[in-house]
Amino acid sequence: MDIFLAEAGQRVTDLFSGWLILFPPAEIYTLFLRWAFPALAVVIVFRSVVSLLSHRKQSRIWAYLCVDQSERIPLMHWENSIGRSKLSDVVLSLPFISRSHAVLSYGKGRWSISDLGSKGGVEVNGVKVRKSEVKMGDRLSLAGAEFVLLPGEGQKEPEIFSQPYSFRGTFFILLLFQFLGGLQLLFSLGAERDEKSVLAYLLFLAMETAYFLLASKISRRHLELLLLAFFLCGMDLLLVASAAPGFMYKQMLAIFMGLCAFTVLDLILRNLELVQKLRYFLIGSSLVLMLLNLILGQARNGAKNWIDLGPITFQPMEFVKIAFVLAGAATLDRLLTTRSLTAFIAFSGTCVGALVLMRDLGTAVIFFGAFLVIAFMRSGDVRTIALICAGAVLGAIAVISFRPYIAARFAVYRHVWEFADAGGYQQTRTMTAAASGGLLGVGGGNGFLINVPASDTDLVFGVLCEEWGLLIALLAVGIILFFALFPILMMSRCRSSFYAISACGAAAIYLIQSSLNVFGSFDLLPLTGVTLPFVSDGGSSMVVCWGLLAFIRSVDERLRPDPNRQEDEEEDEFEEWEEESFDEKGFFKENGWDI
Repeated sequence: MDIFLAEAGQRVTDLFSGWLILFPPAEIYTLFLRWAFPALAVVIVFRSVVSLLSHRKQSRIWAYLCVDQSERIPLMHWENSIGRSKLSDVVLSLPFISRSHAVLSYGKGRWSISDLGSKGGVEVNGVKVRKSEVKMGDRLSLAGAEFVLLPGEGQKEPEIFSQPYSFRGTFFILLLFQFLGGLQLLFSLGAERDEKSVLAYLLFLAMETAYFLLASKISRRHLELLLLAFFLCGMDLLLVASAAPGFMYKQMLAIFMGLCAFTVLDLILRNLELVQKLRYFLIGSSLVLMLLNLILGQARNGAKNWIDLGPITFQPMEFVKIAFVLAGAATLDRLLTTRSLTAFIAFSGTCVGALVLMRDLGTAVIFFGAFLVIAFMRSGDVRTIALICAGAVLGAIAVISFRPYIAARFAVYRHVWEFADAGGYQQTRTMTAAASGGLLGVGGGNGFLINVPASDTDLVFGVLCEEWGLLIALLAVGIILFFALFPILMMSRCRSSFYAISACGAAAIYLIQSSLNVFGSFDLLPLTGVTLPFVSDGGSSMVVCWGLLAFIRSVDERLRPDPNRQEDEEEDEFEEWEEESFDEKGFFKENGWDI
């Protein structure tokens, strides 16, 4: 098989051999490619970001809480928290209303209300309840405050929406950038090129094109998120081809598996009922993976976070990230309950504790940061979060004190130049290489940082700066930052709190992981050995980064559901109920209210 791949790669590279004679590589790079790469990258990122942010659509109003015939409160989500707290979806500034009084939820074509342990209680049609189904026209009493539940406006999102830039045009520019990047690397490596790496890169371009064309046929929404992720994956393969060409096929396979994970999760996340069922399976699987890691895990670079199965090695805790986000965001019967938050705290503590035992402090920080985001979004309790942070700081001090390996990393923090040939070896070489690259870089395959250990993983941002320039490196990090900001910008359009919380949890992982990688390699933070999402070499990390992107994509209500889904059937039943319940003048037949 290796002989076949090598021969195929040789035939491909022979097609471009004439270029090496007609145009010396240095002249090609200096005259054209050196300036073309950052220009094309800016165009790709600008067109994608503007297209994603340009669509504006009024969020759907699912129902109203009517105080009287003139005042009505819109319910914009599937789970609407009601209380005196300013963080509630429906804020009732009344002294007898609890801070978190109740939750009004929609699912399976029905509304239900749950009391969150309020002092004044909840009544439906005069009957006090803890949890009860609510029908349109029912009267709700929250500690004496009277409301009537009435249907919403029933508007649906338009089938056609305008785009400032064609996604096909952006994809063509992306292919041009990646093709020229491959040529430039081929010219730079010359006789040292690996023919199998060339074939692997071309297979990636073919796979990327096929997936994009298929995705554009199914749905044209959010394709720019895919384009930005493909941009980062292309940079990943160019860096791997330069620093670790032997891993090209493995990394290309990881991208393919990541696309599969993204597709599966994207379909699953459209069905909240299925998500509720899967979260227990994922939590159980995560606990098993953590146990196996503690028992069978192998230590690499000081951390016992790998499992070796012969031809396959992987990091179990990477896959736990998906279960962690899903478990933290999924809700059962009620939202913001103490029991559900306590269960999530226990699961989070288990994950962080296992990582401490594995001596993987960087990943522990990522999990803890994501936990803080999810816990705050679910509870809104600043005091509880502050107590948890205080306990975590004390725990971190204890771990650093009793773990010599971790303490050694902190010992050189902010003093790497004093230990340039010891503990600060990697950071000092990274900063030197990044400075030598300048704004435009020295060209793929021409850097010296690739000779430093972990250059394709922990120090990949330095390689990116050196070979491809500071401009492209900042654009790559900017894309990851945009992935983290996108859920915040789209949060007002979320149908359910699940989508908002899960997307923000995934965004927190992206943001914290990127910060630890970039700032750690430049000695602004301790070097913790975590990867840069989508860019670093690593199969487990790549698959999980694509999986987390599915949470990011699900945050916007504009995502069209499958026409055969139960959700659309529920909307049809809702519209039939509206026709039966209202007269021609728009009055609710039961009480004559005009909505």
